[in-house]
Amino acid sequence: MRNEPETVGAGAAPPSAGARRRSPRAMRVAVCAVFFVTGAAFATWAARVPAVQGRLDLSAGELAVALVGLSAGAFLGLPLVGGLVARYGSRTVLCTGMAAYLGALASLPLVPDLAVLTAALAVFACGNTAVDVAMNTQGVLVERAYGRPVLGGFHAMFSLGGITGATAGGLAASAGIGIRAHFTVAALVLLVVAGAAATALAPEPPKAGGPSRTGPLLALPGPGLWIPGLVAFCALMGEGVVNDWGAVYLKEETGASPGAAGLGYAVFSAGMVVGRLTADRLRARFGTARFTLVCAAVAGAGALIPILSATTAAGYVGYTLLGLGMAAVIPLVFAHAAALRPDRTGSSIAAVSAVGYVGFLAGPPIIGALAEATTLRWAMLVLPTLMAAMAALSPRLRRP
Repeated sequence: MRNEPETVGAGAAPPSAGARRRSPRAMRVAVCAVFFVTGAAFATWAARVPAVQGRLDLSAGELAVALVGLSAGAFLGLPLVGGLVARYGSRTVLCTGMAAYLGALASLPLVPDLAVLTAALAVFACGNTAVDVAMNTQGVLVERAYGRPVLGGFHAMFSLGGITGATAGGLAASAGIGIRAHFTVAALVLLVVAGAAATALAPEPPKAGGPSRTGPLLALPGPGLWIPGLVAFCALMGEGVVNDWGAVYLKEETGASPGAAGLGYAVFSAGMVVGRLTADRLRARFGTARFTLVCAAVAGAGALIPILSATTAAGYVGYTLLGLGMAAVIPLVFAHAAALRPDRTGSSIAAVSAVGYVGFLAGPPIIGALAEATTLRWAMLVLPTLMAAMAALSPRLRRP
C-alpha cells in the first residue's frame, strides 16, 4: 500500500451535528486551554516537590514510596478511564477528572503524613490520567471537525503549560511563598480556566444504535492497537530516560557543572515544544507512517551524538534533536489509534497509553541497572536502540 499523506478523518466517524453547529475554532481554543491547564497543574506539583518533602521531613526513600502512589495511580487508571470515556463520553470524564486532579493538587500541602500523601498522589495521578485520555479524545474530535491535523498543537500547549507552571513554581519558591498558598491559588486559577473551557468542548458523536452504558470498562489493546502501542512504548521510554538520566549523563560523562547539566533538560523541552508546534503540518504532508520514520531518524541521530562525542555542547545538540524527533510521536499514534477504531476513540487512546506508560516507567530503572553493570555511556545506547525499533515499526502504521 502506498504511504500517502493522509486526510484526517479518513475512515473515521464524521463529526456530530453538534460539532458542526459549534465553531471548530471555539472547540480548538477550549481544548488548547485544557491541555495547558493539565501541563501547568502537574508542573506546579513537580516544581515544589522539595517543599512537600521538607514539610513532612521525608527521607529520599520515603519520598520514593510516595512517588510509587503517583506512578501506580497513573498506570492503573488508564484501562479503566478508556472504558468510562466510551460509556459516558469524553466531556463528562474530562470534567470529573479535572475536578479530582485540581482538588488533589490543592490537598497536597495539607496531608499529615506519608500514607496520606501517597494516597493523595494516587488520586492526583488518577485524575490526571482521566483528563489525559479525555482531552486527547476531545483533540481527535476537533481534528475531525477541522478535517486536518491539529493534535500536535494541543500537545505543544501541554508543554507550554508545563513551562509556565514550573516557572511560576520556581518564582514562588524564590519569593518564599508557602506551598499551601501556592497550590491553593494555582488550583483555583486553573479550575476557572478549565471551567470556562468546558463550556466549548466538542460534543460526542452519535453512537450507532444509540447511547450505550454496557460496553466493557477495561480498555486493553485489541487488533491493530499493539503496533501504535509499541511505538508509544519506544517514545515514552525514551522520554523517561531523558527526564531522569539526561542531566546526570551530562554531569558524569561530559563534566558539565550542575547548572549546565540542568540546562540539558531545558533544551530537550524546547525541542519538544518546537516539534509539537510543527507536527500537524508535517503529518498532513507526509502521512503517519512516513512522518514517524522521520521522527525516529531525527531522534536516533540526537541519541547518538552525545554518545559519540561526550561533550556538553554535543549533549545540547543531541537533546535538542531528541526533543524535536520525539515530540510528535505520541500525537501521531493517538490519532492513528483513534482512526482505527473511530467508534471507541477514548478506549483506543487509553489502551495505547497503557502500553506506552509501561515503557515510561521501565526506562529509568533499566538505564540504572545497565549503568551499574557497565557505564552510563554504554547504558545510554538504549536510546538509539529504541529509536531504531520505532523506525522498524513505523511502516506498520499505514492504514489497513
